[in-house]
Amino acid sequence: MIRRQDVRSTGGLAALLAATLFLCGPGGGLAQEPVPPETPPPQEGPQAPVQEPPPATVPYEPASPPDAQPSETVQPPAPQPAPEKKPASPRRPRPRKPQTLQQKHDDLRKKMSALAPRGTYLLIDTGLNRLYLMRDREVVREAVCSTGSGRFLPDLPRNREWTFDTPKGEFRIQKKIVNPVWIKPDWAFIEEGEPLPKRAEERAAPGELGDYAMDLGDGYLIHGTLYERSLGMSVTHGCVRVGAKDLDVVFHAVKIGTPVYIF
Repeated sequence: MIRRQDVRSTGGLAALLAATLFLCGPGGGLAQEPVPPETPPPQEGPQAPVQEPPPATVPYEPASPPDAQPSETVQPPAPQPAPEKKPASPRRPRPRKPQTLQQKHDDLRKKMSALAPRGTYLLIDTGLNRLYLMRDREVVREAVCSTGSGRFLPDLPRNREWTFDTPKGEFRIQKKIVNPVWIKPDWAFIEEGEPLPKRAEERAAPGELGDYAMDLGDGYLIHGTLYERSLGMSVTHGCVRVGAKDLDVVFHAVKIGTPVYIF
C-alpha cells in the first residue's frame, strides 16, 4: 500500500508517474476504461465543398398513352368576313300638298307631251275619215279620206269570210309605190258575183289605186281612188283612200319607216 505523500520537488513528481504506470500496466490488476477519441475542434476558415455522388442514370422510355389515336389534322380557322355596314334608313319624303285640278291637268299634259312622236308622221282618224300629215305637233296637211266599211262577206262554198275594217294601231311605211297595180283578191270577184278567174292577168286592175301607194303591210295600203265622190265615207275594204292632190303631198313628205297611227 502506498501512502500518499506531498510531492514538492521535480524528483517526487517523476516517481509518482512511474508508480502510476506500474499499477496500470499489464498484470497490474486494475481495469482501465476506454477513453473515447477526442473530436477535433472545427477548423475555422474556408472549407472545400463536399462532392456528392452523381445520380444513377436511368434509361428513358417514352410512355405510350393507352388507346392512342392518330392525331387529326387541325385546319386553320376560315377568315371571317368583314361585318356588313347597315344601309342608312331612307328618309321619309315630306308629305306633298294636294294638287289642284289645274295642276293635275298641267302634269297630264306634260306626260302626254313626253310621249308624243317626233318628226314627220301620219295620223288617221277612222271615225272622222281624216288623214293628218304631222311634223312634231304641227299639222302640215289635213286630208279627207275613206276607211273601212266594216261589212261582213262570207264565202260559204269555200268556208271563208271577210270583215272589211281598217286596222287600228301603230304602223310604219314599208314600201312606196309609183303607179301601183291592184291585183284583185278573191273577195273582189265574190262581192260582184263573178266566178274566180283562172289566169293571173285577169286579176290585174291598173289605175284603180291612183298614182301612188304606201304599203302598211298585211295587204293594207294608203292609195288614191277613181271615186273621189265617196271620200269622207267609210266604204273601203280596209285600205285608206285619199284624193289625188293630197296623196301627192303625203307621198313625197314621208319615207320608208315613217310612223302611221290609226285610231
